[in-house]
Amino acid sequence: MNLLNYAVKRLGFMLATLLGVVTFTFVLVRAAGDPDQVMIGPDLDPSVRETLREAYGLDESLFTQYVKFIGNAATGDLGTSFQYRAPVADVLGEKLVNTLLLLLPALALGMGLGMVLGVLAGAFWGRPLDAVITRFALLVRAAPLFWVATLVLLLFSYTLGWFPSGGMFDPGSGAGESFTARVLSLEFLRRLVLPLGVTVLLIMVWPLLTMRTAMLDVMKQDFMQVLEAAGMSRTRILFRHGARNALLPVVSLMPSMIGFLVGGQVVVETVFSWPGMGRELVASVDAFDYPVLQGGFLLTATVVIVVGVLADIAYAYLDPRVRLT
Repeated sequence: MNLLNYAVKRLGFMLATLLGVVTFTFVLVRAAGDPDQVMIGPDLDPSVRETLREAYGLDESLFTQYVKFIGNAATGDLGTSFQYRAPVADVLGEKLVNTLLLLLPALALGMGLGMVLGVLAGAFWGRPLDAVITRFALLVRAAPLFWVATLVLLLFSYTLGWFPSGGMFDPGSGAGESFTARVLSLEFLRRLVLPLGVTVLLIMVWPLLTMRTAMLDVMKQDFMQVLEAAGMSRTRILFRHGARNALLPVVSLMPSMIGFLVGGQVVVETVFSWPGMGRELVASVDAFDYPVLQGGFLLTATVVIVVGVLADIAYAYLDPRVRLT
């Protein structure tokens, strides 16, 4: 099977999975009952209540709502938020930008730091450096994320007072400034430090432990000993040749890591009051805002599934043996 056929097969699997996610999400968010009992209220005048039900499409059968939801979602229309009275795409778009401002630098730092430490731990297996790095990674991985985030908040914000306790900006600050100017301000960077640090820890342990295990195998290969005998520097051997051959397991790890990270972001954003998608999903549960819940679940699931398919294709490109299975 060539790479193109393999990619088409994986894309077909992605579409089928997305349809399953849409169906599961639609059923799940309605399992708690009819949304009009909470959002509209049973005490309104019957005529007003019926008008509101028609406006939100709640007077139609579940099957009709389901078909319309799939059709609208395919065109990017995720409905109207009960809570904000605004298109869900606009609500989630604003929150997604805030999440990416935290997540993208955290991914870059976490992946980079994790792979470097993983290479060092694997190269110095059984030595004190390996013991320190590995035990630290296992401790971070075993500790509950909400506990780590809360501890960081208590220590660096409330006890030492080095950083603000949460949010992206001071209330009322930056009036008249553009969003870009506010994001580049010192105030934003100070508020970014704590949630960014916790998210980096969350990400870092995955490539670190995986890279360490892969490096243990790579270090036993004959070509590593040949390069060392040829007089090549230790640093160049490890990071140019050893790390390159240990990357495949890290690539295959990406889908699982992204899925785990989505759940972790909900905790981080809630603890640090970061106005991102994770915190908005929690707020939409409290507000019984079905459209935002549906849209948020669909968007996050799409990201996880797409990353998984891209990782599979990248793995197949790097290791052609995968296409034969």
